[in-house]
Amino acid sequence: MQALNEAKNVLAFILGGGKGSRLWPLTQPRAKPAVPFANYRVIDFVLSNMYHSGIRKILVLTQYKSYSLHKHLKYGWYSLFGNSKYEFIMTLPASQGYGDGWYKGTADAITQNLRFIEEENPDIVNVFGGDHVFFMNVSQMNQYLLDKNCDLAIAAIPVPVSLAAKTYGVLVIDQDWNLTSFEEKPENPTPLPNNPNYCLASMGNYAFKPHVLLEELALDLEKETTMDKELVKQYPDKFSTHDFGYDVIPSMLRHEKKVCVYNFEENFVPGMAQHYWRDIGNIREYYIASMELLEQQARINIYNQEWPVLTYIETQEPVMVKRSSLENVLLANGVVVNNSELERSILGYGVNVENSQVKSSILLGYNIVKNAVIKNTIIDRGVEIPEGLTLGLDPEQDRSLGLLVFEYESLDHAITVVPKGFKF
Repeated sequence: MQALNEAKNVLAFILGGGKGSRLWPLTQPRAKPAVPFANYRVIDFVLSNMYHSGIRKILVLTQYKSYSLHKHLKYGWYSLFGNSKYEFIMTLPASQGYGDGWYKGTADAITQNLRFIEEENPDIVNVFGGDHVFFMNVSQMNQYLLDKNCDLAIAAIPVPVSLAAKTYGVLVIDQDWNLTSFEEKPENPTPLPNNPNYCLASMGNYAFKPHVLLEELALDLEKETTMDKELVKQYPDKFSTHDFGYDVIPSMLRHEKKVCVYNFEENFVPGMAQHYWRDIGNIREYYIASMELLEQQARINIYNQEWPVLTYIETQEPVMVKRSSLENVLLANGVVVNNSELERSILGYGVNVENSQVKSSILLGYNIVKNAVIKNTIIDRGVEIPEGLTLGLDPEQDRSLGLLVFEYESLDHAITVVPKGFKF
């Protein structure tokens, strides 16, 4: 078998074109990977993982409303790489693919850029999503691919069966962690062989042997395109949605390729006491993941100097706090707080709060809040809150203002969202 130290040539594709419709309205002005998270963008997590794992050939595939994502990568990431044939990060808009200019699915996004695999001739191809918050040493999964001599390794995380139902793609394995089938958001997920209460949720992160990936994508390309998944179920060799989970991986199993599942819980990141992965797929999940940053013993450690989250720092201005009370808050550069009370909240770059209360809220940046009360609210960038306004205490009042209010059974309060560009 090939040892990892021989597999120095790893090429990574980051899928950064996601529309993220379930995270609306935060994704109304931007792609999901460009959504702010604390003082980062979501894509910073996967890129930091790649960088610290020693993977320095990275292609970011973009499509939906990609301007802010391109800008962030240009200012925050290009300078970290040598921009040589041995080390680079590049963005590939959908229009640069060989097809009609739009990626039809995750697999089609790679298919339209196959020439980069052929040119780089890598030992391993990683395909990762750009829209999750997680810490992962990717080189360990690549080593797993080589050790088990797999054609494909899929990262997965054990989750309660009740949580996975109708929510996650579920991987069914044998005793040796070889994949036997893939279930697309099933009502009754198949549990782990030795644990009836847990199943394996696919993280959508892959390590491929390049020649196998090229073969499977060539087969997928020959199929007729359809978004009718029932049609694909009936005629899988004729139709395809061009998705890795729904089309390519089941095809590999039919062709008896060796597909292995990598247990994310066994991944070790220096300086991290436990693993961390969050799918911030909707407003509830985004809000909860953000609030986890503020817990007394936070599971997510953004202060780990052995594995820092790298990003573009938008302003060098220091934080200023005058005559205020702060408890469990995160403040990005440029925040000014004057005569206010802040509790369990996150304030992004350049936020100005004066004579106000802000509790259990997230202000994404460059907001002005004066003489106001804000609670259980997410305010997108650049929105100015009128003086004397109260948000997040009365859902019906917030709806009457034209704001979006999200209510979930699992939360004891609603979440009010003020979209970017909103005018009161």
